[in-house]
Amino acid sequence: MNREIIERLAIDSAAGELNEDAETLLQFYLDEHPKATQWAGDVRQMYNQTETAIQAKTAYTNVGQVVPKISPVLRLRWQPAARWAAAIVFGLFIGFTAGRWEIPPRTPKTLIQVSSPTSKPVENVSDLKERYAGTFWGDKMLAMLEHPPSRGNIADLRDTRSWDAYKQYRKEKNHE
Repeated sequence: MNREIIERLAIDSAAGELNEDAETLLQFYLDEHPKATQWAGDVRQMYNQTETAIQAKTAYTNVGQVVPKISPVLRLRWQPAARWAAAIVFGLFIGFTAGRWEIPPRTPKTLIQVSSPTSKPVENVSDLKERYAGTFWGDKMLAMLEHPPSRGNIADLRDTRSWDAYKQYRKEKNHE
């Protein structure tokens, strides 16, 4: 057996918690092993010293002597304490209420753009043609200005179903 098990069994033996068979087996083991006997003896000695110290602390020497009544050092009357508690609760209520108020957002100032005295003259289509004619994006822009997009043909979408559109898409995909 190791030291920890021997010490535990010695404590139980000193406390009288082992049955007769376990006590006999422990004594038989301790008789054969002198080192284990020394460990068990140390534990039993410490247990007995602790037990006597506990008995000395808990035993009353004079049973007939009346224990004096211990009065509290600071007597606190309940009325001032209740006032303070009410003041604290009231302060907490005010603090939480004030903390939950929303501050209205500030309205942003309106900025007004003042036109400059030297403003650009409005360009018409002929001025734009002179300036952008011949460039790729200029030609696109001028075409849009001359011929604004109009409403194209409106298809009757009630006849078109998504399945038919998908079939047509698959046919076109196959031929690519």
